[in-house]
Amino acid sequence: MRKILISLSLLLVIGISSCTKTWLDVNKNIDAPDWVNPILRLGPVLASYEGIAYDLRAVAPIVEYFGGGSTYVSTFGVSHSYLIGSDGGGECWRMSYWLQGMNVENIINDGRSLGQFKLAGIGLTVKAYSWHILASLHGDLPVKDAYVPGLLSHSYDTQEYAFSKVRSWAYQAIAEFEKTDNTVYPATLTTADLIYKGDLTNTKWKKFAYAVLARNYIAMSKKNTAYLDSAIICADKSFASADDDANLTFQATGVSTTSNFNGVLRGNLTNVFAQSDYIVQVMTGNIPNYNSSGGIDGLSTYQMVTDTATLDPRTILLLGTTDTMQVDPNNIKKGTYKFVGTRLSNTVACTFWGSSSAPTIANNGTGRWLYRDDAPWPLSSYAEIQFVKAEALFLKGQKQAALDAFKLAVAGHMDFVKRLIVPGTIVKTGNKQTSVIGDKITAARFTTLATAYLASKFVNAMPLADFTLSHIMMQKYVALFPWSLDTWNDLRRYHYDLKLGPNGVPVTGTSWTSDIVYHKLDSDPARVYKGFYLPAADVLNRRSKFSTDNLGSPAYRLRPRYNSEYMWNLPSLKALLPIAGDAPNYMTSFVWFTTPGN
Repeated sequence: MRKILISLSLLLVIGISSCTKTWLDVNKNIDAPDWVNPILRLGPVLASYEGIAYDLRAVAPIVEYFGGGSTYVSTFGVSHSYLIGSDGGGECWRMSYWLQGMNVENIINDGRSLGQFKLAGIGLTVKAYSWHILASLHGDLPVKDAYVPGLLSHSYDTQEYAFSKVRSWAYQAIAEFEKTDNTVYPATLTTADLIYKGDLTNTKWKKFAYAVLARNYIAMSKKNTAYLDSAIICADKSFASADDDANLTFQATGVSTTSNFNGVLRGNLTNVFAQSDYIVQVMTGNIPNYNSSGGIDGLSTYQMVTDTATLDPRTILLLGTTDTMQVDPNNIKKGTYKFVGTRLSNTVACTFWGSSSAPTIANNGTGRWLYRDDAPWPLSSYAEIQFVKAEALFLKGQKQAALDAFKLAVAGHMDFVKRLIVPGTIVKTGNKQTSVIGDKITAARFTTLATAYLASKFVNAMPLADFTLSHIMMQKYVALFPWSLDTWNDLRRYHYDLKLGPNGVPVTGTSWTSDIVYHKLDSDPARVYKGFYLPAADVLNRRSKFSTDNLGSPAYRLRPRYNSEYMWNLPSLKALLPIAGDAPNYMTSFVWFTTPGN
């Protein structure tokens, strides 16, 4: 940040010293105007949300969405550490402070001054959404000092304060949306709004602001149970169906800058990131039963999403499979496709496109499902917010209402998944099917299988007596795969299902030693994520160690962006408590919302 401010100061000095020479007066230069219509800023601001995908390279291995042989997987997923001298894991920091930064401030301020209140509301919603992510990932960060001119260092504020500002901005956005605009928006709003295409009449942006609030309140629910009520209220005012989902769209014109981060063209997932063994276990009903020695004895009795007799058709879209596509989609049933996961730091067994090698245009076209060049990037969804509501109701003891919201959430995710289906086209070499362009299931067949799944004991036929918090959170885990950073919020709120000390937080000796972490048993009703084990657990396929710097603890935050904070703002980082920001184990410092009480 200091570098940016110094550069801006130099430009200001040059402008002042040259103000007597009109030919150097940039404020009068039509090729370099000092004011830009706020709508023209909106497109680039929204496009910068690709920063989420960049930081998922760090977070997805931590939450065990991704396995594979990437440096990110080994550093963040296995070691729960950080990349030394690198901006890896700091892209949302760059996105929020720089790429959006003053552009968002100008959208808000200019929108208000021009009487374009809906546009100001969009700016405030974007700011609230981005800073919820930023504070969730990093905990403490500069808020009050963020955009103060002339500062050469920026003091840090607490995550609690940052979260309070997120809510303030979201409520301000809602207030702006309720005003009557004093102007007619130009047609360019349709193209600049990469999420709702300039739709200001049916309040989708307003619903998105409420979604941000619901996310924020549930993240803080351990601090005060009153936040559960607020989460429910905001969820009810948020998305009404999957039609309201907030998705960032891409033009996919054949160049990387207009294509989805996870598509074929950009090749970011290729053969170094893959579906983890855990997500495959969850979605196929194959969560192992670990015995007292950490070995595997058959399957766990705690299969919360599906079992080996029930097909969850979402697997065919969320996960890759090397099996050939059925010519007749009606032949697709349980067992037609097999799914293989990849453990942390292992060679990719199956890519998201259904092969063991990187996809190409020749054999995969533009990709499939969310792994497609022109696929949207989800920012929040109706399903997610219904899961938020279900969790809040369950924790309040309103179990039947929680089950009702749960059923809507799973059905909403089915709608979310279905609308992204691209009918598959078989690619042959000779007479042999070698790959598929698109998805290995049709929308019609998916609908049939989804109806059967929703009618099963895992959703609509689930007895109320059998319904648990684990059902909610593990279905939410699936619904946010592989696009949401907020899954890490959920896992950290429940402390990775580690054994906890007497104050409800992990402690050395009970939760971990320098070599091993200790999880609750799957049979423990308080264990939320059945079968989830951190890489330092003493069970088969998870017997690695965290970085020695961690002193046995898993990561609870990402370190701030290296090139701004560790290069230019180090004294402020050093002042952080209880673990200084420059300490080698800073990433293990609990973020505020994970500790009970105020």
